[in-house]
Amino acid sequence: MVPVRAHAKPLLQRLVFAYERYVEHELANHAAAGAYAFLLSATPAVLLVLAIASALLSSMPRAMHQVQRIIDTVLGPLDAGGLARSFFSRPLGGLAAVIGGLSLVWAARLFVVTIQRGLRVIWAASGRNPIVKENVLGFGLELAALVAVVAALVAIEALRALAQASAPLLGIAIARGLHAVARLGPGVLLLAIVYGSFRYAPAQRPSRRAAAAAALLCVLAFVAFSEAFRLLVATARYELLYGVFARLIILLANVYAFFSLYFYCAELTYVSDHFDSLLFGRYQKLSLSPGAPRLERALFMDPGRLIRSYGREFGAGEVVFSLGGDGRSSYFVHRGRIGIYHPGPLGEELLASLGPGELFGEMAHILEEKRTATARAEEDALLLELPPAVFETYLRSDPLATRRLADMLAARLRAADARISG
Repeated sequence: MVPVRAHAKPLLQRLVFAYERYVEHELANHAAAGAYAFLLSATPAVLLVLAIASALLSSMPRAMHQVQRIIDTVLGPLDAGGLARSFFSRPLGGLAAVIGGLSLVWAARLFVVTIQRGLRVIWAASGRNPIVKENVLGFGLELAALVAVVAALVAIEALRALAQASAPLLGIAIARGLHAVARLGPGVLLLAIVYGSFRYAPAQRPSRRAAAAAALLCVLAFVAFSEAFRLLVATARYELLYGVFARLIILLANVYAFFSLYFYCAELTYVSDHFDSLLFGRYQKLSLSPGAPRLERALFMDPGRLIRSYGREFGAGEVVFSLGGDGRSSYFVHRGRIGIYHPGPLGEELLASLGPGELFGEMAHILEEKRTATARAEEDALLLELPPAVFETYLRSDPLATRRLADMLAARLRAADARISG
């Protein structure tokens, strides 16, 4: 049985990486924009869809009653004075429906644009969707989400009504089961929407496992926050201070919390898919910075996972790669020394001698060319062989990685010049 610590440390590392990226990308601003977009666009968009639903169900009083209940459930504090009910008291004309539909759906795009921009920042290093495709995808996701939300809410209300009606006929146990399903319905719907956006909205799709785990964490954390917020916040006190705006303020606080968790878990999705690259970047940085904080070194200076995945041992004199080879992997010296050799007038010449903490072999990947030198172990050595995908993500995800690489190359050139001069 694997110890709990073996799972706890990688999880903590992922959470720290996600938080650091969340702060670095200033996603708190995107969360605030999401809450603002909800206030401006979500309510009229839902009103439009519900208006169309009420027009189709006008001859069905019971169904209309369920629609009215949905209005109360969805709009809540935004429906001051029963304005939504008065809105449905008049028939919706065809031209008004078309014009209203176009304007309201366009306004509701604020929701989708907020999500797109936040995810674009997170996955900026992994490519970008074409503008036309992104906008078409945005409209499609928006309309599909609205239809799915309304359909699911109608189904949930139908289940609640069925649970109440079936109690005398089918028994209390079945009625309670239907009621429990109805209560879980909104959470399942939210989970499906979050997973869909994590999985299909980024230009480079993350793995299903990473998207599903992050979406589940997002929804569970939001449910926990909502329950704690409901228990701790005195609604009556807020109503005394802010009047009719009290429920709106509480609603926006919940929406802002949801968007904050949403973008944090989106970062967690990215981190889970590129964990090895991020872990290597932090380990290399700390190996070159002995004065790093003790807590950070305790969390990230253990290269066990990297060694298990990418470690390769070479005996003294053994060749790592040869001049003219086709390999594209990059190497990191964990232990030992590696000599870089190139043919010269007097035979093979030593260009550089690399020790722990140094990279080599990266130029074949960067230039997409054959190996320009031979690398040989000068003593027993343990190396990390980084595949091109891991090394590329490391360069893109760490803002200082390119600078550190340039400094290493400059140091090698100075050492080579000194040898030539000597």
